[in-house]
Amino acid sequence: MKRIINILKNNRAEGYIDTVISVFVSTMVIVFALNVFSFLTIKQDMDYFAKEMIEAATVNGTTTGKTTDRYYELAEETGLTPACYWEAAYYNTSNRLVQLGDTITVTLEYETYLKGFGIFQIPVTLKAKHSGLSQKYWK
Repeated sequence: MKRIINILKNNRAEGYIDTVISVFVSTMVIVFALNVFSFLTIKQDMDYFAKEMIEAATVNGTTTGKTTDRYYELAEETGLTPACYWEAAYYNTSNRLVQLGDTITVTLEYETYLKGFGIFQIPVTLKAKHSGLSQKYWK
């Protein structure tokens, strides 16, 4: 009889351990899913940011001036301050002017972290890249 009681007690303890592990794993899966959702929303904001930046650059034919002002407006609107890299064949490199019909490309990079895993901080870099043609003729 004692043997049967001991077996039942051991099974009950194993059940508790299984339950604790199941709750822990479920919590980790939920935290990971929330992080993925967060990254998707940040990526969507980054794409919007890049499209707006390239639109400002192509309309003005430059990667400075009003384009820089637009960067700060978008940073305030989205709450993101990504690193911004420009690629273009400049007509005038000192003023960063791009001639009509030449390609302008913007690459945005934003570094964030996987949150909710305690002291572990896993960095994640999100990128958005868009390009367009300059719409301004420089004499």
